[in-house]
Amino acid sequence: MGEKGSRHAALDAGCDTCHTTHKTGAEPTAENRFHLTKAAPALCVDCHDVKDSELQKKHNNQPFGTANCLQCHDPHQSDQPKLIVKFQHAPFQGNGCDTCHQPAKDGKVVLTQTDAKLLCVTCHEDKAKEIESAKVPHPGAAGDCTDCHNPHASSQPGLPKTDSVTICLGCHSDIEELQKKPAHHQPAFAQGCSTCHTPHGGENDHLLRAKGNALCLECHGPESQAQKDAANHLLTIFNGKVRLPEDYYQTNKVPILPLRYGLGHPVEYHPVSDVMDPTNQAKVKTPLSCLSCHQPHASSQAGLLVKDQANNMAFCDNCHKNRLNMKETVLPGK
Repeated sequence: MGEKGSRHAALDAGCDTCHTTHKTGAEPTAENRFHLTKAAPALCVDCHDVKDSELQKKHNNQPFGTANCLQCHDPHQSDQPKLIVKFQHAPFQGNGCDTCHQPAKDGKVVLTQTDAKLLCVTCHEDKAKEIESAKVPHPGAAGDCTDCHNPHASSQPGLPKTDSVTICLGCHSDIEELQKKPAHHQPAFAQGCSTCHTPHGGENDHLLRAKGNALCLECHGPESQAQKDAANHLLTIFNGKVRLPEDYYQTNKVPILPLRYGLGHPVEYHPVSDVMDPTNQAKVKTPLSCLSCHQPHASSQAGLLVKDQANNMAFCDNCHKNRLNMKETVLPGK
């Protein structure tokens, strides 16, 4: 916690101030997921009086008592004053509430535009054009921006309303099922889906940020494209479009493949892209890419090998068994 940081007094009072050991439920709500005695804001207003004039002033007389406090405040501690989470929307950070809000009416929020999307595009017209002109559209981006983004602050870059994984799983339940597997590709279930996918729409199938192996080699290639953003203690990839913690590669032990001329993984001289089989008289290329061997999201085995197979010679035999069964080749001149 930095010099301007803050710590929630309830944290020192004991975890059971807010949490209970056996809070469970059939539905994965925030309340039972984090074993809370109550969900926010009910939990928060037990201690923080919504009628307190100082609190009302701090919230610009907006109806904060019915908002989810955890969208703006960290419940434990923060490097920012007042437990504000790390990433903040510029108007919120600059106390420019009147950029988006009119004075509250009858205890309800009143925006400066008729709806949230019209309000957002007054500043983010570039995003609106990106959504409208995308070759491969993302249906989820066609609604209100606040369906996915918190307009005030977030604990993660891009201001996701929940977190950068859960925000996508609400629609993509097929991927949520993969989360049950024990071996995860770190960007898919920790860093966030937008590490590899464009959230507003893009040029490539499945909204991927790059085609083929170029997507994977952005992180795993010997000439990784990661750039340092020292001012914000971040790394950026995909030409600055994706931001990562500055220690991302070290913390997650991201393997860098020793490739040269498209060769070198998983063993020396093994190709990682389409190859020409010299024994094939038709000179047809054998399709090969990272996805020939690896799953992009999760697996029941380490290594994320396709069809959840174990990392052994039996896996290699899927492609090489015909060669292993061939008779000894007689080389020319022998």
